[in-house]
Amino acid sequence: MLHRGIAPKPASLLGPQTSGQRSICIATGLLPWALGLIAASALPGCSGSAPSETRGVLLISVDSLRADHVSSYGYQSPTRPEIDTTPVIDRLLSLKGTRFTRAYSTTSWTLPAHMALMTGLPNELHGVRGIPDQLHPTRPYLPQLLKDAGWRTAGFWSGPNLHPYFGFERGFELYEDCSSRKITDTAVFDPQDELEFEKTVEMHESSHEGITGPALVNAFESWFEKLEKDERFFAFVHMWDVHYDYNAPPEHDLFDPNYRGDIDGQGFTELELRSPKTPRGLADLNRLIALYDAEIHFTDHNVGRLLDVLSSSGRADNTLVIFLSDHGEEFLEHEALGHKHSLFEESVLVPLIMRLPEVIPANRSIDEVVCLTDIAPTILELTGVPIPENMWGRSIVPAIDGDSLPERILPLELSFKPLPEIWRTTVDGFVKVNDVPTENRKHREKLFVYDLAKDPGENEPIFVHRNQPTREVAAAEALWRELDAQAAELPVVIPESPMPDQLEHDLGDSGYIDTTDKDDRKSGEDE
Repeated sequence: MLHRGIAPKPASLLGPQTSGQRSICIATGLLPWALGLIAASALPGCSGSAPSETRGVLLISVDSLRADHVSSYGYQSPTRPEIDTTPVIDRLLSLKGTRFTRAYSTTSWTLPAHMALMTGLPNELHGVRGIPDQLHPTRPYLPQLLKDAGWRTAGFWSGPNLHPYFGFERGFELYEDCSSRKITDTAVFDPQDELEFEKTVEMHESSHEGITGPALVNAFESWFEKLEKDERFFAFVHMWDVHYDYNAPPEHDLFDPNYRGDIDGQGFTELELRSPKTPRGLADLNRLIALYDAEIHFTDHNVGRLLDVLSSSGRADNTLVIFLSDHGEEFLEHEALGHKHSLFEESVLVPLIMRLPEVIPANRSIDEVVCLTDIAPTILELTGVPIPENMWGRSIVPAIDGDSLPERILPLELSFKPLPEIWRTTVDGFVKVNDVPTENRKHREKLFVYDLAKDPGENEPIFVHRNQPTREVAAAEALWRELDAQAAELPVVIPESPMPDQLEHDLGDSGYIDTTDKDDRKSGEDE
């Protein structure tokens, strides 16, 4: 057990529940967001002591990995239930570490989720809610904080939404591009006309086609072997292969060997599957899921190679390993395929496994609700680096210690930039409150509420009128108002020009912006 010796801050409706090392918030009476306008260098006494043996951190993010497709989370393939998708992760991480069963992203796509991971801020407060937003230098940033504390830092990324353009390279001594498509012209992230947009679409589509896992492992190993044996290090590895399209090597395609149809995992964004209620439709859907599972199995192999690098160096016992994903994937549970469509559980529940021998218990499962925003402050506490007051997330070390975390409401957001529509959800225990953008006036007056304890598949919404809110609805709307007020006072990087209408439409066609509502309105105007 780790002993911090300071009682946690009392529960609060409108803000994060911070762990004891942030007693300065109580002493000063300032809200964390107000203190966030102070320089991000942390104040003395804002962090408890951490184990001296923690000399390294390996943060592994697997893009698009659903929690319920990790075998240690109970997954069984519909076509080959006897084959585990993640045997290495199960053996080296789940059995030797602690697994969180209710870990949430802040959204259902890569860019804002990873920014939340690195800043400890929900999307509203880190400000990178869509393309072409960039991180403002006043926001806290995990790699910078560790670098300033004397840690060696390196990042290895493999998907376009982790490009340095958005601000991800800040604080990394090395931020290496391991993608299948090297991006040297950052204008592709902010196209100004149709010709430039064609390059943007081609860049994203080509990034889906490659295999990146081996290159990531090789790049990490090359950097890691140059470290001095006792140097403190932070390494971030972003693994892209599980993201569609599905191109796992044949030896990992184990989950549907008898399929005879034409689904091959390519052209994912253009797929139109038959209804799974028909035999052919179900067979095609199961094949697509099998190809997704094959990518997970392949990525599991490459995670094993990363962990082998640690073991062979003799540093596995003093390195904190955190395995997670940024969001999930939909396979027609709510009539959508892919991600960035909704904030249903299949899109926002992510795996989270943490291993640090003699500090984090082995073979343990924790059911507390946690979030990607909690990862940065947790890493800082476990490494002994002060946690800045402008981090919204909280350290989850108390839960690892065996204590309960104070109750807290999680804000999730899906922003359809450049459109004004925002899908917002809160997670309050087992209650989800959804504010879904809609043109239907009747629905605008109501919120969709789900009782996850009774309806884990979110198939039976409870409609609650805004004028007669339940406790959870009132709390959700209060939290959204508070976050909006905080965000309005924070500086942001302003794009040089608005996105043209045609570009907006084409980005919707390619799956990176949801323009459904706007297209429907335009169609109605033309009729």
